[in-house]
Amino acid sequence: MGAEHRPGDRPILGREHELAAIDGLISSVRRGLGGALVLRGEAGIGKSALLGCAATSANDLGVVPILGVRSEMSLGFAALHQLLNPF
Repeated sequence: MGAEHRPGDRPILGREHELAAIDGLISSVRRGLGGALVLRGEAGIGKSALLGCAATSANDLGVVPILGVRSEMSLGFAALHQLLNPF
C-alpha cells in the first residue's frame, strides 16, 4: 500500500482537508473505484506540492504525470494527447 498521510505526518502544514480528499480518492482507486479531483487556484498556493504528495501516496499505483499549459487551453484534447502519447 502507498504511504497515506496520517494526521501526525503533516507533509504540508494547514492542508489537512485537501490531503484527506486526496487520500480518500486514492483509497477509492485501490478498491477498484474511479474518481476525479480538480486542484484549482492562483499561482503559488501549493497545487504542485499537493500533487507531489498525491504521487507519493499512490506510489504503488500507476501514476502518469502530465502538465497543463495555459496556451493549450483552446486545443481540444491537448492533455489527453500528453497522457496517451507515451503509450
